[in-house]
Parts: sequence; C-alpha cells; structure tokens
Amino acid sequence: MLIKKSFPLLRLPVLLTISIFTTVLLTVFSLLLLVSHFAFNYAQKEAEQRLQQLAWQMRDSLDLVMQKAVGDVQLLSNLSQVKDVRDLTETRKLLNNLQKTFPSYAWIGLADPKGSVLVATQGLLENQDVSQRPWFKNGQKSLYTGDYHPALLLEKKLPYSVEPWRFVDVSIPITNSSGTYRGVMGVHLSWAWARETAHKLLAPVDSQYAVEILIIREDGAVILGPKSMEETKLSPGILTHIKSKVTGTTSERWADGKDYLIGYAQTGQSNNYPSLNWTVLVRQSESLAMANSYQLQKNILLLGGLLGLVMAALASFLSRRLSKPLNLLSSAVETRAANQLPSTIPIVYGFHEAHLLSVTLSDMVAAQENSRLALVDINEKLESTVELRTREIARKAQELEQSLLRQQSAQNRLQAIADNLPSIITYIDANERHVFVNAYISTMYDAQPEELLGKTLREINGEERYTEFSPYIKAALGGEAVSFESNRIVGGIPHSYQFNYIPAKNQAGDVEGFYAMTFDITERKKIELMKSEFVATVSHELRTPLTSINGALRLIGAGLAGTLTEKTKDLIAIASRNSERLLRLINDILDIEKIESGSMKFELRPTELQPILQDSIAASSSFAEQYGVTLRAEPDSSDQQNSMINVDKDRLTQIIINLISNAIKFSTAGGAVSVSLSRVNGIARIAVNDQGCGIPKDFYNKIFQKFSQVDGSNIKKKGGTGLGLSICKTMVEQMHGKIGFESEVGVGSTFYVEFPAI
Repeated sequence: MLIKKSFPLLRLPVLLTISIFTTVLLTVFSLLLLVSHFAFNYAQKEAEQRLQQLAWQMRDSLDLVMQKAVGDVQLLSNLSQVKDVRDLTETRKLLNNLQKTFPSYAWIGLADPKGSVLVATQGLLENQDVSQRPWFKNGQKSLYTGDYHPALLLEKKLPYSVEPWRFVDVSIPITNSSGTYRGVMGVHLSWAWARETAHKLLAPVDSQYAVEILIIREDGAVILGPKSMEETKLSPGILTHIKSKVTGTTSERWADGKDYLIGYAQTGQSNNYPSLNWTVLVRQSESLAMANSYQLQKNILLLGGLLGLVMAALASFLSRRLSKPLNLLSSAVETRAANQLPSTIPIVYGFHEAHLLSVTLSDMVAAQENSRLALVDINEKLESTVELRTREIARKAQELEQSLLRQQSAQNRLQAIADNLPSIITYIDANERHVFVNAYISTMYDAQPEELLGKTLREINGEERYTEFSPYIKAALGGEAVSFESNRIVGGIPHSYQFNYIPAKNQAGDVEGFYAMTFDITERKKIELMKSEFVATVSHELRTPLTSINGALRLIGAGLAGTLTEKTKDLIAIASRNSERLLRLINDILDIEKIESGSMKFELRPTELQPILQDSIAASSSFAEQYGVTLRAEPDSSDQQNSMINVDKDRLTQIIINLISNAIKFSTAGGAVSVSLSRVNGIARIAVNDQGCGIPKDFYNKIFQKFSQVDGSNIKKKGGTGLGLSICKTMVEQMHGKIGFESEVGVGSTFYVEFPAI
C-alpha cells in the first residue's frame, strides 16, 4: 500500500545533482584560488631575483674592470721602463701595447714632478701641463681613483664619438730604482666600457621585460641610465632606503609616477684598493613585471568558472542517467501500489543492479499473480507472504541505492582530483589500452579524454613514436619502473616531457598493466639552458682576469719588476699555483657546460699512443715533484705496430693527465705512480696505478658522478671539485671507449681507459 508523507521529498536526480555540484564547485575553486595565490607570489619573487642577479652582475663587472685598471697601473709603476725612463719611444710603445690589450684605456700617460706630460699613448697631451688635474694632484701621494667626469682637453684629441666622452681616472706616484720621486702615472678609463657591459647584460632580457640599468654616483647623479636621466640627480627619497643596505630588492614610485621593482647593489665593498662607491640599480615597471601573473589569475578564475559549469552539467546528466532506471521501477511500483492493479514491472538495462532488481521484481510480480489465481483460498496467507517479501526487497533496494551513491561519490572525487593535477595520469592495461585518463591529457593530444579510452598506445601515438616508447613499455609490463624524457610538437610549439611508467601488480604479484605519469618539463629545460648560459658567461668573465693575473705573476716571478727576495718568490709561486688551480677549475666548469649543452666537439683520427703517454708524463712531472711522488712509465707490453687507436688526440691527452694528476694527488709522499700500456684481444688499455689510500666499496657507484668525493678528511684535504672523473668518463664514452677502475683501501687504485686498437 502507498505510504503518504507529511512533506514532499526531493527526487533522486535533484539530490545527486546538488550534492555533486556543491562538492565539485567547492573543491575546484579552492584549488584554483590556492594555485593563483602561489603563482602570484612565485612570479613576484622570480622578478625580484632576476633584477637582483642583474644588479650583482653589473656590480661585479664594474668592480672587476676597476680592479684590472688598478692592477695594471700598479704593474706599470713597477716596470723599469716606467720607473727609469731612458728611451721615451720604448716607454710609449709599452703604453700603446697595454692600450691595445684593453681598448677602454682612452689615455695612459706619465707626468714629471712638475705636472708636464712626459710620455703618453699615441703621443696625446705630451708636454701639456696637467698639474692642476685631480688625478695628478691626488696621484702624487698614493694610489688614486677618480670618479666619472668629462675631460675637455683630452676629448678634443680623441676621435669623434656619438656618445660624449666621459672618464674614470686611476693614478699612482712613480719612484725610480733609487727611491726618488719620478712623477705620476695616470690612466683615463673611457666610460664606454660601462655602457657596453650594461648593453650586454640587458640584451637577452630588455626586449621582453623592458629592464633598465642605472649607475648612481655618491652625490646622487645618474652616470649611466636612460638618456633623459643621465647626469641628473635622483631625489634623495629613492636612495635613502637603498644606501642603507649593500644589496637587495625594493619597490619604489619614481618621479614619472610609475611603480618600479628595483634590484640594487653597492660597488667597492670587498676591494683592498681605493675604490669608487657607486650604486647599481636595475629597475622594471611593476605592472610589466607582474603582467603575466595578473593574466594568469584572470585565466585561473575564468577556468574555474567554466570548469564548475561543466562539472555541474556533467553531474546533472550523470545523476539523471543513473537514476532513470530506478525512477522507472519506482513509478511502476507506486502505480501498482496505488491502483492495486496487476501491472507488470518493466525490465530496465541502465546498470547491472537495476536490471537485476527489475528482473527480480518482475518475476516476483508474476509469481504473485500466479499464486493469487491459483491460491485464492489462502489469500490471507499469500498477502502476508507478499508483504514480507516486499519489505525485504525494499530494504535490499535501499541498501543497493546507498551503495551506488557511495561508489559514485568516491569515483567522482577521485576523477576530480586526477583531472585537476598538472600532469597527465593514465592507466594502461596489459594489452596496452588506455583504461583511465585524466583531463590534463588534452594538453598533449588534440582529443578529449573520453575519445582516448580503449585505444592502444600505438593508435594514439603513431608508429614512429610508439617505436621510441616500445622499450620502456616492455620494461614496465615486465615489472620494472622506468623514467625517460621525450620531445614533441604540441600546437606548433616544441615541448619536453618526462614520462614515468609504474607497474601495476595484483595480489599474486603478476603485472596487469602500468600507471603512466607524464610531466611537461619545457620550462624546466629553459631554466637549465639559462643556467648553462649563465655558467658559461660567468666562467668566461672569470677566465679573462685570471689570465691577466697569471701573466702578471709570471712577469713578476721572471724578474721583470726587479729582483725579488726569496720570501717574495715563494709568495709569487703560491699565488701562481693557486691562480692556475682556479683556472683549471673554470676550464672544468666550461667542459661540463659544453658536455651538457652538446657543444663539445671531437675530431677522431688514427693516433699513436706512445707519444701521447710520453707527453702526458712529461707534463705531469713537475706536479709529481711538488707532492714528492715518483712518476714512471712501465715497459710497454703491447705490440708496437698495433698501438694505434681512433681518438681525439687532445681530449685523450687531457684524460690521461687528469688521471695522472688524481693519482699523484692521492698518493703519499715518497710513493710512486706508474703509467702502463697494454693490448689484449684487440683492445688497447692505458692504466694509471697509485699507492694511495684507495676507494671504499660503498663509493664505487658514485665515483664518476659530478661533484662526488669520498667522505673522509684524508681525501677532502687534497682539494678538488669532483668534476674531473665525470668529464673523463663522458669524453671517453664520446670517443667510443670505456673507463673503469680497481681499488683496495690502504693499498691503492688503478684507473684505466680502453679503446679498440686499429
């Protein structure tokens, strides 16, 4: 019989739609707002870091050039051609040569004690009176650096320049060999080098980010920056906060009414010579710096709204679709109960449980009708039995409905979570068919997720890309977790992806398929490329002053600056060794950068091994003497006619010298390092053996990794960066060879390289 309710109940589709829509909407908007917040903060920090790094680079470039200028003036002041001028032509030639090595020296000259220019580059201003010039006055007392200024007299002598000539001065008093005051040596450093440095730093970013570099003198005057601001003074309010700190970032409103993000740094903070204290500002319009972030926020909110509407429509559609069979059954049951007619129960096919329920109800109604006709005389008992059965069916139907609701809710939550993750998540069965995909897959394929379900990897990716993925697919279906990278064009734009295949096993341990997680790493690759370019640029910038330092130290050590005491010679030797060590480190960094960027070239030619071994041993002999280690070549056990291999001669020499240097460095004083050549079964083998401390077995698998060093004080005190063996391994493999080692703790190690003999 029909049970009447005192208040109307909502229908099942309405309840499902409201609950699913509310859950999805709250989840989606919470996630989108969280992503928007962190994206905005990340964009601001990234912009500030970019500006601060540019300020550091400009500051370091200014300090390095000033350091070089001071160093060159100090070096000149100690040369006999300057201290004791005997031949003006010879001295002028020396000054001209220095000007050629660094064209930013607009003028170099030597003035006598009265202020008359005795000799100068290109003969400019010779015999002119410079006694009232600040560089001459201050240079009579000690080393002097003069700030940014014009030079009207010198400007008339120099070639025409679009930019006005401006100079920075460096001067130093000169005494002859007997200690008598000889005059003042001065250098006019053209300000063009600062403009050129700023242009080079801004070239990669100016067109995209509209970044500006300003250099501010101590009095607040702009000596480098936008044309409209140069040689004008900034308002004190802008510099008050900045000058209170050495470096950092800030946000300020300028006279043009715009808000700028500013990275700043102070020059001359760590030098041991008179330096010029300039403030370097790198500014960018805050609206431009954060434009992408603002657009991203709008896009995220728009996407959230659209996604909420789509999910609401989908929830409404699914709820109606799922409840339709139950509605039919409910309507039939209600009609039969209300009219008490022998109406039939329809058979529905929406899902298994509803179909089973409809079949059961239909069979029960048919059985009830047959029983009613056949057993009229026991109607009371039959009614009792039917009522009991009806209650049982209603209970089972209610339990079934609740179970379906829980299952559907859990499935919807999991799907929503997967769809909102910023990576492609799929499940592929043992037949390589897609069983599950999330919404993010549409960023890689021009298709909706539901269009990819049931399709194989070959059908989706095509034959060529499937061939590329095939080894990894086989490994994953074989129970092995694999990770690899691949590139592809999406929407006409190159993208880099990282693929991770994770086997899916049942309780018996059998592989039933695998999970695939794919990440778009295009931006990470761009950052790695920027990092490589930055390392290369910095390394080249470091190598230039180091080369000058090495040259100056060799000149001083050779006695060019006069006779040296034994203590001075020792100090010069220490400085030279450490400078060379730093240069080797920079070369290693450059080699790593070339290897990672794929720009290292190899010229493979048939090469005889014996001369290479002899040259490598000869080049390492002085290094062995420093460590008190005996370096010797073992008798050659190979066939002399077959000691040819196909390699790059220079790279192989670099590898052997590196292995010999490591062996010497890790040997104890009084020990020996031997180099041997052998040939077995058509393989030429070069081995370097030492009697050092050996390598622990737990470090074997790390020995060829970058920046890897055995963790022990006895090893760490030897120095080094851990780059050499990694570079050797890569170069050997690029030349189709093999590198390996054998070691025993407390006995020593043997490192070897092998190449096919020809």
